[in-house]
Amino acid sequence: MALDYDTVDNSGEKEAVDDEYIDYELFTSPDFNATVFCNQLVLATNTASDPHVDLNAAQQRVQFDLEEVEKLLHKEAVENHSSLISHAQKLNVVDSVLTTAKTSLGSVTQSFSRLDHEVLTPYHTALPIYRVLTKLHATANLLRAFTWFMYLVRQLSGVQQQAAKLVANSRVSSPAPGGERSRSATPSYGQHQQYQQARPQMNAADAAEASRLNVRAAKTYAEMTRHLSGFPKLRTLKAVNEVEAAVKASRDPGGPPLR
Repeated sequence: MALDYDTVDNSGEKEAVDDEYIDYELFTSPDFNATVFCNQLVLATNTASDPHVDLNAAQQRVQFDLEEVEKLLHKEAVENHSSLISHAQKLNVVDSVLTTAKTSLGSVTQSFSRLDHEVLTPYHTALPIYRVLTKLHATANLLRAFTWFMYLVRQLSGVQQQAAKLVANSRVSSPAPGGERSRSATPSYGQHQQYQQARPQMNAADAAEASRLNVRAAKTYAEMTRHLSGFPKLRTLKAVNEVEAAVKASRDPGGPPLR
């Protein structure tokens, strides 16, 4: 049954009727659907068997609701115009602040994007490469230190061989006391007592050469000691430990160890 909204006058009774027929909760609901609401209005005054669809009642209902909402808005604006103006001014101020903030935020965002593109991205790209280079640099330093250590070892070995040859030649020409010849052609490094025993049978040139070789061997051994102290990671290499053990074994039992 259609409602006749034109019969309502402008008296106080109208306001009560208006409030009764306007469903504010429906319009303010977040689930409000205009299509569903229009369909309900049409079905309220029409049926599926009607040959013609009458939309007048539905249009009057919507028009009525619109007019009442406008009246309520006008009433609220008149009665609370001071507070509304105050709120509007505050909104203008807030809008101005937000505009400034958005501009500043845009500048910061642009600066950060540039920083990310020019600094952070290259940094994250270069960081793994830097770590690899650091490891390669440490490996190269260790190999360089090992190369110098092996050079000193070869130098010490050469001095030992020269000293052994000199002692062996002198003993062949002049047997050692007791009539025994040395069975070993390779004396140990630092065998100062052997040099002293051999010197009485050496000529002056051989004795001077033996002293020179002894001093050179001592200097080479001291350099090896300092090198191992300066590069303690060398002791982590198996080859260095084996060479160090061989050098210790070739020294006199009372000689100082490598440090």
